[in-house]
Parts: sequence; structure tokens; C-alpha cells
Amino acid sequence: MKKMIVSLSVPEALLDQFDEVLRSKGFRSRSDAVREAMRAFLDEADWESSDGENQLVVTTIYDEHGPRGELSALQHRHEEIQMMLHLHLEKGQCMELFIARGSNAVLREILGKLRRIKGVRSIRFISTASGIR
Repeated sequence: MKKMIVSLSVPEALLDQFDEVLRSKGFRSRSDAVREAMRAFLDEADWESSDGENQLVVTTIYDEHGPRGELSALQHRHEEIQMMLHLHLEKGQCMELFIARGSNAVLREILGKLRRIKGVRSIRFISTASGIR
């Protein structure tokens, strides 16, 4: 893979903040940090595309006596959900971790269904495009 040298201008205060954060996150160089930021930017654009493909990691938090059966049923209705992991958090709370792969349209549909399940208190997700960057 051919690498290109790119020059850009940014305000000094922004660069100082960038350098501080990249050091705190363990990046070896500005180039490594900028590449990671570019990949995240492109992943977000792919997720917004209606015809793309993605991997999705979703966490849901719910009360212990909540919707576990509905979450399990959702997995059985969608082959895109490739794995679920159940975790016990602090007393009375559980987390379900989903890993799914498929078209953006279907993954968005799954997220919508999760949001409508009564008892789910929190949903967070990360999408990652299928293409190598």
C-alpha cells in the first residue's frame, strides 16, 4: 500500500490538544492518530450509507427481571446477530452485548427493534465498515 505525505494547516491550540490526546491514548505519532481518525470518519460515512455493509457491536443495559426473552427472540429472528453475551452488572442490572454483521438497512432495523423493547434502559453501539482501511 503506497503511503502519501499530506500537509495541512490547523490552529496551534487545536494541534496542542491533538498532541496531548494522542500521547494519552498511546499513539506513536501524529500520522498514526490521523490515520485512525480518518478510518473512524470513513466508517461513520459508511454507516450513514443506505447500501453499505457493517459490523455492529451493541450493548444494552436493562433491569435483571427485564426483557431477556425478547432480546433472545430478536437474535433468533435475525441471522445477522452472530453472537450475544450476557453480563451481570451491579445488583439488579444486566448487560447484553450483541455482535452483528450485515447490511446497514438490516442493522438499523435491529437497532430500532432494540430501542422499542420495554425495559431496555441504555443502548450504545459501534459500527465498523467491512472494507479494509
